[in-house]
Amino acid sequence: MVRVALMAGLLCGAVLPISAQDPTKTLPDSYTIQFDNHYVRVVRVHLAAGAKLPDHTHPAGTTVYVYLNGSDGVTFSHSGNSNRTVTRPPVKTGAVRVASGPEEHHTAENPASTPSDFLRIWFKTENGGERSRLAPTDQAFANTQMRLTRLTVAAGAPALIETPAQQPALLVSWPSGDTRWIDGGVKETLATAGEFLRVDFLTAPK
Repeated sequence: MVRVALMAGLLCGAVLPISAQDPTKTLPDSYTIQFDNHYVRVVRVHLAAGAKLPDHTHPAGTTVYVYLNGSDGVTFSHSGNSNRTVTRPPVKTGAVRVASGPEEHHTAENPASTPSDFLRIWFKTENGGERSRLAPTDQAFANTQMRLTRLTVAAGAPALIETPAQQPALLVSWPSGDTRWIDGGVKETLATAGEFLRVDFLTAPK
């Protein structure tokens, strides 16, 4: 009986759809967890030139995309409840997109001769429900869930980063994509020169 039950379990596992799987586990060369806590998960995405990725899943909710290089359109073919193919327009380094929606099941194809590199910043907090696109020259965006602010730190001129109590922040350096978490109610000095996106979390984790 134990053997029969074990075989049944293996067979059930064998028929699980690929679309139900986390790409950071099934496609680790393209999706890598860079930071993860109870507020947010940051996944670094690398779609190589000519890459064709099989069906995979992204969770529902709010996601901020930070584009780390200029790249041409990438095609996403959705399955499940949304059978449609969408081609992401070309993007520039430093562009940002705020998206909110249901769980996604799709394949991805980068037909360009250059890679596409970006961060998927997935919020685990109460939803703000608003979408937006920020060009590299746009300085700020805010809704009930988040506040996005661009920072420029000059060499030899450190910036003071201060967060309100219970409102932590994530700093994203671009084009490197490096991240730095700052707890709520903290004052820190940012001495590294460069361009940053500050993401303030205005709502609590779900």
